[in-house]
Amino acid sequence: MCYFSSTDELRFKPFDAATPPRGAMTLETFTHVADQLFPHAWRVALACAAEPLMHPAFREILAIAAAARVPDLWFPTNLLLLTEATARAIVDAGVRTVGVSIDGVDAATYESIRTGARWDRALDRLELLKRVRQERGAELPRLRLIFTWMSSNFDHLRRLPEFAARHGFAELDVRFVSPTVGVDNSGELLTGRERHQLDSELETTARDAVRRGLRLSSFPELGWSRRRTLLGRARHRLWLLRAGIDRPEYRRHAAHERAIGCGYPLVTYVIRPNGAVFPCQFWEEEPLGMVPRDDRAALAAAPLLERIVTGLKDGRPVGTCATCDQRRDAFYRPTRQAQR
Repeated sequence: MCYFSSTDELRFKPFDAATPPRGAMTLETFTHVADQLFPHAWRVALACAAEPLMHPAFREILAIAAAARVPDLWFPTNLLLLTEATARAIVDAGVRTVGVSIDGVDAATYESIRTGARWDRALDRLELLKRVRQERGAELPRLRLIFTWMSSNFDHLRRLPEFAARHGFAELDVRFVSPTVGVDNSGELLTGRERHQLDSELETTARDAVRRGLRLSSFPELGWSRRRTLLGRARHRLWLLRAGIDRPEYRRHAAHERAIGCGYPLVTYVIRPNGAVFPCQFWEEEPLGMVPRDDRAALAAAPLLERIVTGLKDGRPVGTCATCDQRRDAFYRPTRQAQR
């Protein structure tokens, strides 16, 4: 289901740019990114398609990020490499959210999907982070359960809310498994399932989660959100507010998407370990620029970024954008594929 099920290190264009050992961004590069971009950032994720706790200087990275006082500092992790020292660094850095990837609510399913992982270890590390947070008298980080829904764990979705509430999670992040470059996960895709079955499972899970006080930080919204009457739509909108789905950041993202044809370019940068800067996590062509060579002004004025935005606005997307709709929809809303 993951890039790293078949490789220990990903390479990104330009391929002639040296990639640090084990794909770990250097502190020099990270410091440049923090100095140039973090003061202007609302949200910073300290990982993208990788395990941040593998970085040998992760505690130093946390300290650098903390100094920038980013409003929403977070990272996803499988949590398996967490140590007490790193847990203290996470709490002391004011990390707002730690997203813990758990793709099954029992040992057999979890360990079959996450090859090499151990269920008892995952739960033990989760308790460690909660204990350190309590000892520090801190409210942060919030815990977010990230669950990738696929054939192997199809019947675990409904069990998520009870599991999450029991283990101290505050949020649920549910997404569909999606086609992944370099990994054959076609047998896990849910695009062949009946839409009404997916709707039923999602609605039941979402409503159970909200009843238990969990927020839905990310959740596929399918046909169950479509209410025929005005009163039904109004009630559903109130429920979305209560669930945490309908909030200002999503409306801003949707407005930006309507304005240029995509919600990412101009407001998002993804920086790879070799210093390559991309307009989103899906871009596979040449980068907008390279850090530390290019500063924030140079990145914002990159000719490639202008071509990307112009192409989206004109309905003539360039590069990866020309084929990206299906991939983005597969990540969160695969029903368009299911309807074909």
